[in-house]
Amino acid sequence: MNVKPHPRLKNPYVYDDQPIVVKVPHLNGDSLLRSVDRGIDLLGGLDRTISPGDRVMIKPNFNCEYALPLSTDLAFLTATIEYLQDFGCTVVVGEMSGRAAGPTERVVGLLGVEKALKRYGVEFINFEKDEWVTLDVEGEHWDTLQVPRSMYEAEKRVYVANMRCHSTGRYTSSLKLSVGWINSQERERLHSDRENVGRKIPELNSGWQPNLVLVDGRRSTVGWHGRGSYVYPNVIMASGDMVAVDGEAVRILQGYPAENRLDIPIHDIEQLSGAAKLGLGSLDAMVMEAPCNCQTEQPSIDARELGQKGSKEGS
Repeated sequence: MNVKPHPRLKNPYVYDDQPIVVKVPHLNGDSLLRSVDRGIDLLGGLDRTISPGDRVMIKPNFNCEYALPLSTDLAFLTATIEYLQDFGCTVVVGEMSGRAAGPTERVVGLLGVEKALKRYGVEFINFEKDEWVTLDVEGEHWDTLQVPRSMYEAEKRVYVANMRCHSTGRYTSSLKLSVGWINSQERERLHSDRENVGRKIPELNSGWQPNLVLVDGRRSTVGWHGRGSYVYPNVIMASGDMVAVDGEAVRILQGYPAENRLDIPIHDIEQLSGAAKLGLGSLDAMVMEAPCNCQTEQPSIDARELGQKGSKEGS
């Protein structure tokens, strides 16, 4: 029997009907746990979407065995785990690696993922070995998707994304995490028409949405292929809206001169426009920048208070 998409989540992190994106500067020597804490606190607090005792599925990016920004940094992942566990959540991590780098067991072994998770008592779910269920999708490119049961049935979801340029999707961040929960046949379909990869990705997110998105933007790449010399945005971002936070990630990447596929207006980027059209989020966002840890002055706007007001107005 096929399963249906979950009801759309209402984003609690809004102000005047605009999704909030919080940007926290993260400089050398800063604590990752503190940066994650600051981002979620300024956003309005974890308790708006997740409760103590909830079982939370973290979806990282272990597409390949290479370092940030090609894969989720383990220090960032474990800081997120520690934050959620301190809040009282039970945490699991689930992922499936890319076609070229896989199998997943090889990639996570090279990255040391399970060794890191063991220290926190966190289970790793290899989607390759999960039970697959058929999800009905009313899309232009798919009418059904094969997805892991554990991801579909997750009680709560937190996405831990990177940000960089990409050869076919133009960029990769939270929306493209969805490629990690479709099976090998669906991936072949996704990549069979390279010109339309960006248009297809939003539909992969039709089955559910995250409760929270965290983006590790400390280090990135802006070459068209997503590899090459590093740039250092030195920022951690938090939001309840995939489109909004991905849009801000693209704006940051566009600020670095390079030959890539981001040299078009942001509203023309297929992942973003397609996801907005499907109602998965909005590019019309309010961006709040936290003060640098090295500064003593307070921000001109109390971001946490603003987020709380917006959540109450939007409830």
